[in-house]
Amino acid sequence: MSDLWWLVLLLFGLAIALLLLSLRERRKSRLPQAQVVYADTDLWQKVPATLVDQRLGMVGKPDYVMRTRQGGLIPVEIKTGHTPETPYDSHRLQLMAYGLLIQSNYAQIPQYGLLHYPEKVFKVDFTPELQAQLVETLEDIRWIETQIEAPARSHSSSARCRSCGYRGICDHKII
Repeated sequence: MSDLWWLVLLLFGLAIALLLLSLRERRKSRLPQAQVVYADTDLWQKVPATLVDQRLGMVGKPDYVMRTRQGGLIPVEIKTGHTPETPYDSHRLQLMAYGLLIQSNYAQIPQYGLLHYPEKVFKVDFTPELQAQLVETLEDIRWIETQIEAPARSHSSSARCRSCGYRGICDHKII
């Protein structure tokens, strides 16, 4: 019988150790104290389907969508590399797009999203101005896609040249 108590104590100790490890990893992630309802990873769940907004013609997969204790949804985008002083406009627009995708797929309008850079997390408020900027950018992209010639672009980075979507038709390739 005493062996059974030792086993119970050992399992209890293991459960406490795993809980503490989980809490430490959660703090290191700097994600908000919220439930993960969508993750573009298979760590917590099967990778979910891509979010779709038929009206705006957008699709996307945010890194995370978190549900706060109050029930609000927050898109979280993880960025690697350099941490800027302020979020890049393209990242803010990407996060706004995820906010609109959440609205279309979950019937709930997020008030803000989080950009998680290696050294800092930025809260990006979803304002009417940011939404208008996104819609205008989408319209510009769609107009560019209708053109016969590739748009003006930088040719100073060989890495960007290799991964450019216009590489197949570009007459200014640098490598």
